[in-house]
Amino acid sequence: MRALLHVALVFFIFSSRSSADSSDLEVLLKIKSAMTGPKGSGLKDWENSSSPTAHCSFSGVSCDKDSRVVSLNVTSTPLYGFLPPVIGLLDRLVNLTISGYNLKGELPKEMENLTSLKILNISNNVFTGNFPGKITVGMTELEVLDTYNNKFSGPLPTELVSLKNLRHLCLGGNFFSGPIPESYLEIQSLEFLGLNGNALTGKVPASLARLKNLKEIYLGYYNSFEGGIPPELGSLSSLQVLDMASCNLRGEIPTTLSQLKNLDTLFLQVNRLTGHIPPELSGLVSLRQLDLSINELIGEIPESFSMLTNISLIHLFKNHLHGPIPSFVGDLPNLEKLQLWENNFTFELPVNLGRNEKLKYLDVATNQLTGPIPRDLCKGGKLSMLVLMENFFTGPIPEQLADCKSLTKIRIMKNLLNGTIPAGIFTLPMVKQIEVNDNIFSGEIPSEISENTLGILTLSNNRITGKIPPSIGNLKNLQTLSLEMNSFTGEIPEEIFHLYLLSRINISANNLSGEIPSSISSCTSLISSDFSRNNLSGEIPKEMGKLKDLSILNLSHNSITGHIPDEMCELTSLTTLDLSYNNLAGRVPPRCVQSFDDSSFAGNPNLCSPSQVSCLLNQLQDSGQARGKFCSPVLIVSIVAFVTILLLMPPRQRCERKGGTAGIVECGKAISELKEVRRSLIPGTGGPLA
Repeated sequence: MRALLHVALVFFIFSSRSSADSSDLEVLLKIKSAMTGPKGSGLKDWENSSSPTAHCSFSGVSCDKDSRVVSLNVTSTPLYGFLPPVIGLLDRLVNLTISGYNLKGELPKEMENLTSLKILNISNNVFTGNFPGKITVGMTELEVLDTYNNKFSGPLPTELVSLKNLRHLCLGGNFFSGPIPESYLEIQSLEFLGLNGNALTGKVPASLARLKNLKEIYLGYYNSFEGGIPPELGSLSSLQVLDMASCNLRGEIPTTLSQLKNLDTLFLQVNRLTGHIPPELSGLVSLRQLDLSINELIGEIPESFSMLTNISLIHLFKNHLHGPIPSFVGDLPNLEKLQLWENNFTFELPVNLGRNEKLKYLDVATNQLTGPIPRDLCKGGKLSMLVLMENFFTGPIPEQLADCKSLTKIRIMKNLLNGTIPAGIFTLPMVKQIEVNDNIFSGEIPSEISENTLGILTLSNNRITGKIPPSIGNLKNLQTLSLEMNSFTGEIPEEIFHLYLLSRINISANNLSGEIPSSISSCTSLISSDFSRNNLSGEIPKEMGKLKDLSILNLSHNSITGHIPDEMCELTSLTTLDLSYNNLAGRVPPRCVQSFDDSSFAGNPNLCSPSQVSCLLNQLQDSGQARGKFCSPVLIVSIVAFVTILLLMPPRQRCERKGGTAGIVECGKAISELKEVRRSLIPGTGGPLA
């Protein structure tokens, strides 16, 4: 009997296990069907099988010894469906991570059966509705809840306070509204709290300071709190990250934050914080990143900050700070990024800046700084961004910067810098932007310019002389070239127009001569072109009609001759055209007349619009006197007869298609013009028109 019972028990266990195996397999296949949807192509290896453990080999699936699914962890797979209710049948799940999809809809209430969960990560999807906090009540083992970057709305779920093992709570990047619940102080196990990027209001609860295990707090971005930073947060001795950026904070920075001896990151940027930067913050001995930018802070950089020897990032830009940049800043051994732009700093940059050999980003634009550019900024060979624009820096560009191979951006325009631009600047291998305009640079551009990544080159409004080197054509990635308001001479190198990515070129207000190269037709990306105020001659290349994206063309104040090409006026993209003050002749193409006013063609005495009959006839007369071949007796007789007929025609017939006041005015102008024609071509016809 005992043996029979034993056999029956084994059979029951085996049957139960097989049933469970089959159930989990079927559940996974149903989940696949729901989550892939009509667009999806993910989970391709999730296929039906007769093997009782086949599902344990599915991608992202792990099983226990009973072949029950304990982990479903698939990320960044092209899924476009929803999370089906059958997910609740995987009741042994410990880890449910379905992140980085396009899953939508509401979370099924059947998830409340997943009472073994320790990790629930549904971040970066499109789930909507109120977050169903009730599904978490039975998840007593839950340690991680991550809903980041979905579309949940409504109030923050308060049911979470019953989760005594919850360490990581991220509800950021959604549309949760209302206040932060005071009851969250009951989640004493919390180490990570992310509520950033929502629409939360109210005050930041001082009670958060009772979460003594907190290491990271993210409350900023799109939230709009009342009041300021609770001083009580200074008691969170384990805190490593405090991010309260862009959430409408007001008031002063509490000095109590100096007690956070383990704080690595303090982000308070884009708020309305006032007052001085507390010198006490020098007590943040572990601080590596400090961002207080875009606030209303006043005063100077505290001298006590020399104690922040671990700091690598200091962002204080767009405040009302003043005074000198302290010399100790150059001695900070780990400083990599220093951005102080748009303040009222004065005096010189610390001469030792960059000597720590770690400096990567320096931006002190729009201050009142003076003196020379420190020569050791790139001593460590790591400087990538150098932005010194809109100050009063003087002297030359240090030769050391010309050897800084790590530079990607040089923006030093609108200063008082002088001397010759070092040749090495134009051969830096990684530079993408060189803006040195509005200074007092002189000398010539070096003849050797090697191919690199440069996309923007502005040298305008300096005193640069010599020719434009053809080697500029080596800059295959160049998109913007601004050389205007210098003293360049010689011709325009045709190599410039072999730059197929070039979209904007301005070489106006120089002493350039010669013709516009026909190779300009190769520059098919050109949008804006300004060659005005030079000594250019020759004709407008008809090849410009191939520039289908050209929107702005200025050739004014040159010595260009010949006709306006019809092809150019056919450019439908052309919105601004200035050909004034040249020596153009002939008629203005009708399309140009329709698109642009007379100012575009002013200062060309031999250029006529189709309506200017007297201008056209005067051209013929002048041409005949000059060359004779255009003034044959037959032609003169024909013109005289044509004009006479017009003059003798009654005004009513000449203007019968015109109506109203506008018609009368236009007819009056035409009659006056014909009167002048008669005076000039037919002697003795100066009397009044009949």
